[in-house]
Amino acid sequence: MTTPDDNLRVCRRLTELVNARLYDRMDELFLPDFVDHNPAWGAAGLADLKTVLQGAHAALGMSIAYNDIFAAGDKVVVRITLSGRHTGPFLGFPPTGKDVSWTSIEIFRLAGGKIAERWVQADVAGLMNQLRA
Repeated sequence: MTTPDDNLRVCRRLTELVNARLYDRMDELFLPDFVDHNPAWGAAGLADLKTVLQGAHAALGMSIAYNDIFAAGDKVVVRITLSGRHTGPFLGFPPTGKDVSWTSIEIFRLAGGKIAERWVQADVAGLMNQLRA
């Protein structure tokens, strides 16, 4: 049986892999039927999520830093800041060369030590305002 501390370790590991751009290693952290509830990106599963992350890394050089992280039961909640420099096309905006940052609150549900679901409430409007030339 996994504990809230085990679940915290999984989510911290996910952030390490994303920041290092080790997308293929993310598979070990997710259930095969993972569901992403993110209205901004509409990822249908882990493969789509990886594509979104690759695009964000390519266009923004994105990195993730924790503001808060805590776990209770089978859930982990994170409040993060994502930041980078807009050097490639993203969300229909041509590169501006500007530094950008935005925040997100994300809830992960884990089962058997793997991520089963994620809900996201990100400041996409704030990001889009920064991407405008």
